[in-house]
Amino acid sequence: MKKFLPSVKALAFYFLFSIISTVSFSQVTVVSTAGYSVTVNVQPIAILTTATDCQWGYGYTVKLNYSITFTGNRPPALYDIQGTVGDGSKAIYFDLPEVGGVGSAITSNDYRNVSDCKTANPITFGFNKIVIKIKGPGIDEQSVTYFYSWAPLAIKLLSFSADGSNDQVNLNWATETETNNEYFTIERSTDGTQWSEIKRIKGAGNSTSTLKYQATDDAPLAGNSYYRLKQTDFDGAVTYSDARTVKMAATARAIAIYPVPNTGNTINFKGLSDYKNNDMTLLNLGGKAVFTATLNKASVELPSVPTGVYFIQVKNRATGETTSLRYVKI
Repeated sequence: MKKFLPSVKALAFYFLFSIISTVSFSQVTVVSTAGYSVTVNVQPIAILTTATDCQWGYGYTVKLNYSITFTGNRPPALYDIQGTVGDGSKAIYFDLPEVGGVGSAITSNDYRNVSDCKTANPITFGFNKIVIKIKGPGIDEQSVTYFYSWAPLAIKLLSFSADGSNDQVNLNWATETETNNEYFTIERSTDGTQWSEIKRIKGAGNSTSTLKYQATDDAPLAGNSYYRLKQTDFDGAVTYSDARTVKMAATARAIAIYPVPNTGNTINFKGLSDYKNNDMTLLNLGGKAVFTATLNKASVELPSVPTGVYFIQVKNRATGETTSLRYVKI
């Protein structure tokens, strides 16, 4: 059942302190088993109150901007979508439209025992935690939490695309401006919840010109995969793009390593569908293990070994399948 939310029109008058220009936008994407995904973006922008004299505190609501977008096979409507906004110790309820779209929402009423009604805003309240509760066709009822910062956006993203062809996924994006941008990370997911790093691309730092970037996933997964762009500042703060969906046909992919022969210590893998399910072992010609590791990306840094012929053994823990590859160090 929907909770009653006060209408802005019912307020005789209110103070509104806008802070849109200093918000770093964050979002959450939930993937349905019914062939679609929904991305929810919620941003608190103002404290609304009718108080003119708040010596003993005041009642208030929070105004939020939202954007709810669907990709894939869009359902007629979600069953339910709502949330809370707060600072970790406080959680104030708000409702969102099941059909999605862009607009504003007002939270339920709350009370603040501080005399700052004329200067209050979501920053001074410390409101940086959003919890989204969602349920829909192919989406079991679940709650997803995300946090955001009140710092200026590090980049202005003009575009981001992911396109699959010739057994690889090509990723392209462009920025209009960059501020203290250290690097980008391409992340991939099979469910829209658990993400793994594919590649890392150095950012421009600071720029006011349009810049274009390109990356490739050389070992994409069969079926639907979701790609997003993670941007990291020099101070470690991060922002995320919306997710892009790519569907790749199931093809037989032979596992291979390169470069062979190798003058360095970095070896790259092709043809693996799930790195984290694979262990690798470097063997000498006598069959003795020289180095072992669990893969977590497409490359591994091997230890320095004498020149000669070796074998790299790759074992899939899920299937038990083992592949032996000839490796030459020069």
